[in-house]
Amino acid sequence: MRCTQKEMREKLGISRDTLRFYEQKGIIEPEVDPQNGYRYYDDWQVNLLWDCKQYQAMGFSLAEVLEILKSDTMDDLCARVERRSEEVVDEIRRKELELTCLRTRAAEMRRAERSLGLFELIDFAGRVYVPIREDHGFREGVGAEAVAFSNAHFSVSEPLLWFPEAGRDHFFWGYACTPATYRALGAPEAEWIVRIEAATALSTWVDAGERWNVGLSLFEGLLDEARSRGLVPRHEICADLVARAHGADGYHRYLHAYLPLV
Repeated sequence: MRCTQKEMREKLGISRDTLRFYEQKGIIEPEVDPQNGYRYYDDWQVNLLWDCKQYQAMGFSLAEVLEILKSDTMDDLCARVERRSEEVVDEIRRKELELTCLRTRAAEMRRAERSLGLFELIDFAGRVYVPIREDHGFREGVGAEAVAFSNAHFSVSEPLLWFPEAGRDHFFWGYACTPATYRALGAPEAEWIVRIEAATALSTWVDAGERWNVGLSLFEGLLDEARSRGLVPRHEICADLVARAHGADGYHRYLHAYLPLV
């Protein structure tokens, strides 16, 4: 069988750019008619393209596919596929973490509006926290490593507002996950990680509304409720930013706040 470029594209369901890309990478080598420049592809080129598409579907890069098709021995190929299978195990584990976080986030979102002003004593799981901003500016000394970590794990973390001292209007913005999620990630300890320890906590929901409306005053009700119950705060307040949403009455930022107790 001998195909023109158009026939090849139609048979394999790929674009001209994709076909030319495979040629440029050296995966296929069509016969070129010297008189008119037309490209022709034989059965072997078709087989190589099918193999290429299959290996790409298995998760191999084009560079890896080129090595597989051009130079891999059977031992090389077996080792490569075994490594890829281990990567898929890690990817599944990551997807399971993401699924758990999505379900938790959805449940929190469903509660947000109807729970405003509700106070509850809960078992606060703690947070592993990367503070990126201090008050309304970027925190001094935040390194590229800390930012890279946050960027890599947005899907299993959420924005967190943290007041290190419950009586002082000074806060940090950053991203946090539960200790269990952090352990599952297998991430190393680092100097820019802040651990907010697990504790019994008084919790509530607040709406920060429009931009800039963030400060200790948002949590006065939480502090007043703790005093009225005779509870002793540990020393800090933190709050997950659960959702930003538009409503008929304006813009809303729903926070689930925690006051860890002694």
